Amino acid sequence: MTLIIEDGSGKPDAESYATAEDLAMYATKFGVVIPAGVAVQEALLRRAALAMDGMTWKGRKTRSEQALSWPRREIHLDGENKPHNYLPARIQYGQMALAAEIHQDDIDPVEKRKGAVVRERVEGAVDREYAAIPSTSNRLLPAAPDRPSATQFADYLQTRGLFSIRV
Repeated sequence: MTLIIEDGSGKPDAESYATAEDLAMYATKFGVVIPAGVAVQEALLRRAALAMDGMTWKGRKTRSEQALSWPRREIHLDGENKPHNYLPARIQYGQMALAAEIHQDDIDPVEKRKGAVVRERVEGAVDREYAAIPSTSNRLLPAAPDRPSATQFADYLQTRGLFSIRV
């Protein structure tokens, strides 16, 4: 089934910002591993788009009935107000990066994964310890925050970078 691509008009049935062909070119350019079949690539792009819908973006959806989070209105970026049909290239690239990260999470064995950093000591050499991930867990761990998709999305998310919490 062919993906329905968002073109900036706020389609109510859009499923992705990128095509399987776009994802294949992205993988070639950046040397990431993706599955060979078009149907599986499209499924990865759909999963990435769903993950993106859970993110807190700047602005508001252009139309309440649009399927995906973008396009958005009330976006002020780089000193200018962006038009209501603005669809940043980094949203498309971020979706493709996220799709590649999801695929990597799918194919990595559980024992190879690392949990959150629970201890880090810097004194000459760096000593880092990761939380254990049980091999009995059936949950797919989300892509790590230091992956390329997070960099692509940074300017468009409500909260960017580090923030402090007053205790």
